[in-house]
Amino acid sequence: PGLMISLFVTTMVIQLCNGSVGPILALFIKSMEPESNNIAFLSGMIAAVPGVSALISAPRLGKLGDRIGTARILMATLIFAVVLFFAMSFVTSPLQLGVLRFLLGFADGAMLPAVQTLLVKYSSDQVTGRIFGYNQSFMYLGNVAGPLIGASVSAMAGFRWVFAATAIVVLINIIQLAIALRRRRQMAEAKSGR
Repeated sequence: PGLMISLFVTTMVIQLCNGSVGPILALFIKSMEPESNNIAFLSGMIAAVPGVSALISAPRLGKLGDRIGTARILMATLIFAVVLFFAMSFVTSPLQLGVLRFLLGFADGAMLPAVQTLLVKYSSDQVTGRIFGYNQSFMYLGNVAGPLIGASVSAMAGFRWVFAATAIVVLINIIQLAIALRRRRQMAEAKSGR
């Protein structure tokens, strides 16, 4: 159960980090390019680029996860996301933001499938439907919390802090997930040792 809850929280955090930037994206781009006349187009492009890279990376990282382990892929992509969100808080042009968001898409493409694979792996057939139901609830909770956190942080501290706050949330999630996965591994080793 501990690992399941950890994975639910991870699903929530993934959606949270995708949604936290939404409310401020156009305004942040406007603050970097005050003279630009096509802010709507620029922000639309920058909002869309992670989807393109996720489309490319999802099957490849899924295949790699089958080979080296889904938990490793999940941890690696979460760490990659933290680094990118911290980097985004220092960008000085929309192009830099676009490139970093494109790279973020590669991580995005692997995160949710990895969580779902681990949920199937560590839950019994009798409760799979219930587990996925709970997971969807946490996903929607992330959809609600992300924009709220993004808007609140930008109102209190400024646009750049939204990226830093998101990175900190993901970092905390990595720590709690690593602890849950280690506990699960230790339990499995104890059972096989008996």
